[in-house]
Amino acid sequence: MISELALDSASERVADGVHEIVLSDRWGLDDGRLNGGYQLSVALRALADEVPLPDPVVASASYLRPAMPGPARVLTEVVRAGRRLATGTSRIVQPGPDGGERDVLRMEATFADLAASPADPHDLTAAPELPPFDACTTFGGADAPATVAAVGRRMRYGVTEMPGWTRGEPSGDPRAEFWFAFADGSDATLLDLAFVVDGAAPVVLELGRGSSTAQLTVHLREHPAPGPLRCRTVTNHVAHGLHEEDVEVWDSAGRLVAQSRQLALLL
Repeated sequence: MISELALDSASERVADGVHEIVLSDRWGLDDGRLNGGYQLSVALRALADEVPLPDPVVASASYLRPAMPGPARVLTEVVRAGRRLATGTSRIVQPGPDGGERDVLRMEATFADLAASPADPHDLTAAPELPPFDACTTFGGADAPATVAAVGRRMRYGVTEMPGWTRGEPSGDPRAEFWFAFADGSDATLLDLAFVVDGAAPVVLELGRGSSTAQLTVHLREHPAPGPLRCRTVTNHVAHGLHEEDVEVWDSAGRLVAQSRQLALLL
C-alpha cells in the first residue's frame, strides 16, 4: 500500500539534484497554504534519493514563504558523504508573482544507517500513558466536518477528552498528549515522522492563539513499529510574538522514534 503522504511527497528526479513535483492540496491549511510537515517531507524525500545512506536522522528547515498547491521544484545538494554520516541540503522553489522562481523552504539534513549500530536507548522521559486507541475519543479523518482544513482529514487523533479549543473553551495550558494515525490506514515510516511532528494543531490554541511555523528541526530516532503513534506536545515559552513547540513521538512498541522543536509565529 502506497500511503497518501508517500504518494503526494514523491518528486520526479529530472536531473542531478533536480526534482519536480506538483504539491498536493490534500495537505492544505484553512487559507490554502501547505502544512509545514508536508513541505519538510517533500524536501527530505527528494534528498533521500541523492545521499548514499538510507536513514535521515536530523533535518532542519526554515520556511521562507508560503508554499501553495501546484508545480514546484526541489533542488538538492550532497554536501558531504562519509562512512557514518552524509549531509545535504534541499530547497523547494515555486514561481512568484512575476513568474520567477523563489525559495519557499530551505532544509539541511543528515543521514545515517540505523541498522549499522545498536540502539542502546537511555530515555529520561516515558511515552504518554493513554488508553488504547480504540478506547479513546477519536476525531479527524473522513469524519471531520467540512469546515476542517484538508490536512486535518489526512489523519485521526485519539484523546481521553476533546481539547478545550475544539469546544471554544481554551484551557490556558498549552500541552497535549494524544494518539496519531494516518486516516488512510497506512503505518508511518521513518520519513513520514517528519510530517507527524507537525501533524497536529498548534498547542497554543489552548491559549486562544494560532501560529505559523518559521523553523522546524526534527530528530528521527527509529523506524517506527506498525500501529498508531503516541505524541506529546508542549509550549513553555511565549515572547515577542514567537513561541517554541516541542514534540515527542513514541511508537506502538514504546520506543521514542522522533522528537522536534519548532519556532513559530503567533497569529
